[in-house]
Amino acid sequence: MDLKEFLKRVPIFSDFSEEELNKLLEIAKKKDFKKDTVIFQKDETGNFFFLICSGKIKVILETEEGKEGILSILYPTEFFGEMSLLDGEPRSATVVALEDTTVMIINREDFLNLLYNHPQIALKILRTLSLRLRKANRQIETLMFLDAPGRIARVIIDIAMERGHPIKNGILIDLDFTRQELGNIVGISRETAIRVLKSFEDEGIIDIKKNHILIRDISKLREKIY
Repeated sequence: MDLKEFLKRVPIFSDFSEEELNKLLEIAKKKDFKKDTVIFQKDETGNFFFLICSGKIKVILETEEGKEGILSILYPTEFFGEMSLLDGEPRSATVVALEDTTVMIINREDFLNLLYNHPQIALKILRTLSLRLRKANRQIETLMFLDAPGRIARVIIDIAMERGHPIKNGILIDLDFTRQELGNIVGISRETAIRVLKSFEDEGIIDIKKNHILIRDISKLREKIY
């Protein structure tokens, strides 16, 4: 992977000149993580900012009994680990590689200098944090007020809005995580997630093919939320 060409496609660095990108490459390092590797644990000291180059990660919280709740799933060009660097507090969640993943890392001192010298990065990070907070608020609302079909419907619609591909028969989305992980996102069991997806399929709302879902009737899907 040409890291400089990749960085040109990363929204938070989109305003950088060639010289600035070269300076960024001087302070950044690439690191590879195998699937299921814990990148960092909740409550660890935060020393690095991470940018996903390839693969994907999940941000999770775990109960004392070992149950897992997925806060978010992040993809290439997205970043994580910035909160501890900004507020000096320990990591607020655990991050795990969902597949073989390559990240770019920047240590705390270099990251803070980067923000000082490029205020536009700070603004873009704040915008991303604001979007994540809004998403977290929706997740709380989902868990508090929606039944299992409503929870699954909201996740599918969110994925469609973020990464859906409009095609002739509807909207195609990648469901590139397991049914267990889908259940963990919305706080239901794997079996319930499978049952809800099957009921949506029986109603003609979606079609499921391997790791893809075709949304045939997004209006009916939205009705599940209300």
